[in-house]
Amino acid sequence: MRLSIAITIAGIAMVAIAAVLFLLGSQASSLASSVNEALAQLNKTKAAVLGPGDNVSFSFPEPSILLVNSSAPLKVVPESLRVVVQGTIMAVAVQPGVSVYLVNNSTRPVSFRYAVVAISPSLSRAVFFALISLGLGFVGFVVLVVGVVLYVLKK
Repeated sequence: MRLSIAITIAGIAMVAIAAVLFLLGSQASSLASSVNEALAQLNKTKAAVLGPGDNVSFSFPEPSILLVNSSAPLKVVPESLRVVVQGTIMAVAVQPGVSVYLVNNSTRPVSFRYAVVAISPSLSRAVFFALISLGLGFVGFVVLVVGVVLYVLKK
C-alpha cells in the first residue's frame, strides 16, 4: 500500500473519531441550555441598586460563573478573577470559597441584575470533549490533506 493512501486513511479515521467524540461526549445541548437558562434567569431577576461607593458580595460553594447586567460598569474584587465583558453583560469565573465583591466606583447609583451558572462536572466534561474533538478534527483534516497532496504528486 502506498504511503499517501495510508496517510489519507489515517486522516479520515482521525476526523471520524473526532466527530464521534463531539457527538457523544460534548453534550453541546447541555452547554447551550445552561447558558440560555442563565440568561433567562438574568432577565427575570429584580434589579438591585448600588449607591456610589457601595458594594455587594457573593460567595459560591462550587465553581461558577457569575453573570451581571448593570447600567454602568462595576469593579470586580479581587481583580485576579477572570472577567469577560460583552456589551452590558459581565461574566466572572469564580472558584469555590472565593468571595467576589462588585463595587460601584461611580458617582451615581448603578442598577444591576445577576445570575449564577454552576459549572458542574458534566458541563466541564462537555467542554473538555468539545475541545479535544475540535483539536483532533483539525489534526485529522491536516493529515488528510497531506495524504491527498502526496497521492496527487506521486501520480
